[in-house]
Amino acid sequence: MNFIFLVLKRLFFSRQSNFFFRITNLVSIISLSIGIASLNIVLSSVSGFENKIFEKLSSINGYSTINNLFQNTFDRSEIPLSDIVQEDKSFIFEYIERPAIIKSKASSNNVIVYGVQAENLNHFTLFKHTSQNQLSNNDVIIGNELANKLEIQKGDPLVLLNPLANQSIVNKERFLFLKVKDIYSSGIYDYDSRLIFMPIEVVQSYFNVNNHISGWMVFDQSLNIQELDLPFYQINLKDRHSELFRWINTQKWPIIFIFSLIALVSYFNLMSSINILFYEKRFNLAIMKTYGMSNKRLSFLFTIQGVVLALIGSILGIFLSFIIVLLQEKFHIISLSENIYFVSYLPMLFSVKNSLYILAISVIASVVFSSIALLQILSINPSKILKN
Repeated sequence: MNFIFLVLKRLFFSRQSNFFFRITNLVSIISLSIGIASLNIVLSSVSGFENKIFEKLSSINGYSTINNLFQNTFDRSEIPLSDIVQEDKSFIFEYIERPAIIKSKASSNNVIVYGVQAENLNHFTLFKHTSQNQLSNNDVIIGNELANKLEIQKGDPLVLLNPLANQSIVNKERFLFLKVKDIYSSGIYDYDSRLIFMPIEVVQSYFNVNNHISGWMVFDQSLNIQELDLPFYQINLKDRHSELFRWINTQKWPIIFIFSLIALVSYFNLMSSINILFYEKRFNLAIMKTYGMSNKRLSFLFTIQGVVLALIGSILGIFLSFIIVLLQEKFHIISLSENIYFVSYLPMLFSVKNSLYILAISVIASVVFSSIALLQILSINPSKILKN
């Protein structure tokens, strides 16, 4: 083995190698590192975007909800919480969902009212700046898009109308006078323009559905939910927003495929580098073969050359992608339209697991492409080379 490494050093790292050969190796490494960096940045972007969307949606709906298949609301006594989960119940809580109309002095809009316990608002990262202990019965939290439509700010009055109540305009049961406690921004237009949050007791009383709920929100992915009997069922976040995540997957695979091809092209440079090496060192190889060096050892020499170049290029590419991901996450260099993409910048999530996969694939690819180049090398005739 020491002999093999001695030969590698003399062949590939000798100062006597010509300038063109050194440049070829350098170009191979740079092209491979750029290809690997591009692929890893795309993977980080896809993972970051999907993770950010999942994080935003879970901050509103939880990781899953438990609902009734046939009823929008049901009596909470129909299925006690102890029948659903027997572990820590601090990450699962009741909510009620009702349609309504909200009106300000300037305008009105259809909304979905979410009634939740005030002390459970700390599970919603959207409301981390809201003082839950001071949320009174006439307080409401609305989205920034809805606030713009209604032309209101914090502290302004609002009126909630129950469209299912008696249609008489003088019926006081149709009206609920509210005050804007806080304005949130999730970056998801449908939520920010329609979803409002109020204390659950107020919603139950106003809509005359006392002791009724729409279901439970689950804010712990690891929570072990008992098997539910119909009509009760559990739906997770990705199933609830299946169209959105299907769209993300539709965009993801073509992008990854294209950038994988870019990385693949760089391996052809690697094969060219090995061929140039063969041309430059053909006399050395002919002499070694004349003195009895086997094809197996020659194959090992050139395979190691390809693997070394691939490792250097891949590690540099992964390091470059890591730096770019850090810069993007810190400075938000690439910005996006939040109304279209749900985020104001391109989120990136560097994955060590993906980087290791890329490194392993790079080594395997280097062996394959080196083997292609070896077909010519192993067929050399030492006597013809030495004659010339």
